[in-house]
Amino acid sequence: MIKKAFILASAVFSGYSHAGSFEGCYSRADKITSAIPMLNDDGSESNERFKLKTSYINVFKKDDKYFTEGLIWGFNFHICTITAPLEGTTEPLPLVLKGKKLVFEEQEPEYDINCKFELEFNENGLNIKDENYHCSKHMFYCGAHASVNNIQLVKTSKGCN
Repeated sequence: MIKKAFILASAVFSGYSHAGSFEGCYSRADKITSAIPMLNDDGSESNERFKLKTSYINVFKKDDKYFTEGLIWGFNFHICTITAPLEGTTEPLPLVLKGKKLVFEEQEPEYDINCKFELEFNENGLNIKDENYHCSKHMFYCGAHASVNNIQLVKTSKGCN
């Protein structure tokens, strides 16, 4: 009887512990390649064609609502800044919990915009999705060679910088 109660309690509370585990820093380091020769400190042309850069997403709760902010690196040192799409501000992006995902959606039919930004969590960390690239193109500040679709990040014990 006690074993059955423990199994039932584990099943009931596992959803709560999983939801709480969304919070934290997710990151990965990538070699970012430059399309043009990079320069040394003295201004001369370098033989290097890449630098190590860290992409990250910070997920946190405030007043029982989820938010995120982050920076994703792309080819040729283009970046994609994840913040709320408010002109002139850098507020965190509000997210809604839908099952095991945190989601931001923005639809503006008059401009043919249908942004759906998803953070899917798994045992390895999270996968970021923007399948139609509307969030990268219209909602976030992204360079031409950066996007937020199919980006996989690992949860780290360190905070995001």
